[in-house]
Amino acid sequence: MVATPSGTVTGMTISHLFLDLRAAKKTGIVFFEDETFSRKVYFKDGDVVFSSSNTDEDRLGKCLLRAGKITNAQFDASAELAKKTNKKQEAVLVELGFITPHDLVDGVRLQMQEIIYGLFSCRSGSYQFHEGLLPLADITPLQMSTQSLILEGIRRLDWQTVRKTLPPLKTILHPAAKPSGLFQEAAFSHDQRTVLSLIDGKRSIEDICSLAGGGDFNTLKAIYFFLCVRLAQAGKMQTDEDRTPEHRPAHTAAPRAEERPDESAAHSTRLMLQRAFEQMEGQNHYQVLGVSEQATAREIKKAYFTLAKLYHPDKHLHLDLHDMKANLEALFSKLTEAYNTLSSQAARDEYDLSRIKGARKVEFEEDKTDRTGTAINQFNRGMKEYKAGNFWGAVEAFQWASRLDAGKSKYFYYQGLALTQMPRRSHEAEEAFKKAIQMEPSNADYHAALGNLYLKSGLKSRALSVFKEALNWDPESVQAKEGIVAAGG
Repeated sequence: MVATPSGTVTGMTISHLFLDLRAAKKTGIVFFEDETFSRKVYFKDGDVVFSSSNTDEDRLGKCLLRAGKITNAQFDASAELAKKTNKKQEAVLVELGFITPHDLVDGVRLQMQEIIYGLFSCRSGSYQFHEGLLPLADITPLQMSTQSLILEGIRRLDWQTVRKTLPPLKTILHPAAKPSGLFQEAAFSHDQRTVLSLIDGKRSIEDICSLAGGGDFNTLKAIYFFLCVRLAQAGKMQTDEDRTPEHRPAHTAAPRAEERPDESAAHSTRLMLQRAFEQMEGQNHYQVLGVSEQATAREIKKAYFTLAKLYHPDKHLHLDLHDMKANLEALFSKLTEAYNTLSSQAARDEYDLSRIKGARKVEFEEDKTDRTGTAINQFNRGMKEYKAGNFWGAVEAFQWASRLDAGKSKYFYYQGLALTQMPRRSHEAEEAFKKAIQMEPSNADYHAALGNLYLKSGLKSRALSVFKEALNWDPESVQAKEGIVAAGG
């Protein structure tokens, strides 16, 4: 029996529903509805064979246009003729020679896929499965891979959707008791396999982000994927007693004498880390990552992930190297700065140019116009990434803009906004907002953003003080007024 034949579309509903129907080998139609659309997905023996929609954007002509199969002029001409002759637009496209009958079949498949992919981003509405024979006279069944549909549907989700759906960071993740055989580990990337190996029923999402070494954005996307395809499941919230040894606070995790790590291993690790810290001083970004100046983007990424796992501040706490935490953080920060610079082609070009100028010992002052223009371009890129929900990319761009032109308060303000959307970056967000306020203290929006950050962190009295300061500069600030009410002022 299918566990959820009807219900409300929330979170991971679509992937779970498709997996249920496939496991039960069901035949029938799922009806999806909300205030803006009505869509149907047809299943035969658990596999998707057709889909339909009543929205204009899901029509075949629009799908062909978005895919670049026809031009705007061809779309307009066929739409006009279809209206006059009362024919379907796709039939007119074939008659006019704009597409072939073979293209039409491919177009129908594309249309059905796009309808299904659109369902994955839905977070409202209802669905109901009606079991029974399919109306074969009304549809043209096409065999489609449920695995591929789920994979692509999840891949297309923006970060904002993923972030809102994930459980709290303190949630412990468990391996699935009965994992689906539809998704094989061989098809996963190296980063995904690393994340999957860390899901052991003891570590929280936050722990896994710290240990994976692939960056929080990639790690959280991988976790979302494994939850969607039921290779992992969420458990209880983590307490100090639940935490794994490498993440347990020192005062509660002191091992017994017979459990202490080998002292020789700790000594060797200490020497290795100290040597890396000392060598870091004076190294350029390429030397920090240990790559040549002709290294490809792939080589740079591989070098970073390898070293990030080696030098992460949390990696060696179980070896009683707490006194080296500051050095580790500096080492990891330098490593991350090098990667952020060299992994962006624009930032890498700018960095290479600055090194060339430094090597030549140029006597004249650098052209500030070039730096300002590049900063603006980076800021615009950051805004594009921010609006798309890619907050990691946005922070990188905003940081680069502020390095090139440190006099623009808005660069720091938006950097703070992006950081508030990322796990474990509250302190950096606070510093960014404070810098923006220091540069432009009369901007009430900057004060309100800092107040909201404090409110989100549970610091109500501090938030209240900042909101009141915002009102001093702008008595009509809606954000500040709402913040005061939320803070209980």
